[in-house]
Amino acid sequence: MTVSTHQLVCELKSLCRGRGVQAPGLEKHIGPILRTAIASDERDGAETSREKLRTWVDGLVHVLPDDLRLIVTTALGMNPQAQHLFLTHRLDWLADRSHRDARTVRRRLDDGFERLAEAALRPRRRPREEWYIARIRVELLLNESPPARVEHWTVVALRDGVDEFRLPCTTDVTVLSGALKGECGLRFRKPLRAGETQEFCVRAPLSAPVSYALRCERFDLIVADESTNDLPAPRDPNQRTWATANT
Repeated sequence: MTVSTHQLVCELKSLCRGRGVQAPGLEKHIGPILRTAIASDERDGAETSREKLRTWVDGLVHVLPDDLRLIVTTALGMNPQAQHLFLTHRLDWLADRSHRDARTVRRRLDDGFERLAEAALRPRRRPREEWYIARIRVELLLNESPPARVEHWTVVALRDGVDEFRLPCTTDVTVLSGALKGECGLRFRKPLRAGETQEFCVRAPLSAPVSYALRCERFDLIVADESTNDLPAPRDPNQRTWATANT
């Protein structure tokens, strides 16, 4: 459903009537668009809805100029210095404080709600991908004691400056080559340029089940058990597939 700033502004204005967010039974006065925005429903009850609404407003008003921020929070009943019973009285308090007439304050309130709605409905940018996986070769060393897995990764940078990679599982991982172990994953020895390839190898014990569900160009799973002396040559899989293997 497409929501316009005008629709959201109308619901905010309606919410300002009476005590605003301090109104008893607040959950019944929140419109459907605003209810979706703050992730609330009538089962939350008044106090939980009030808390969610405050959190939502607090997360947006920082983009407003100081004067509009004060007007918006006061009109909504969120200003502890202006807890008047009616919106008109709260706006009169603002008019006296700013030495403006009430009509000017109301016009600025319209501007404040418009800006608040624009901030709430701005498109969310998707995180930019930094790399893609060209190949994963997993060797399951069942003929060792204790059994282990060795993973050979080949990743390609999609932008300049990529210097880290987050493995699906880093517990008990030992880096064998190509990277250093960091707090949140692996760190490359130098930042990559867009299109540059980085290979690294890690080893981990097979003490718990491991699942791979990654998009890659090539995935090789090699198993060495007690009956094999050498690792078999990898079989060439189909290209550009979703590869999933469980161990």
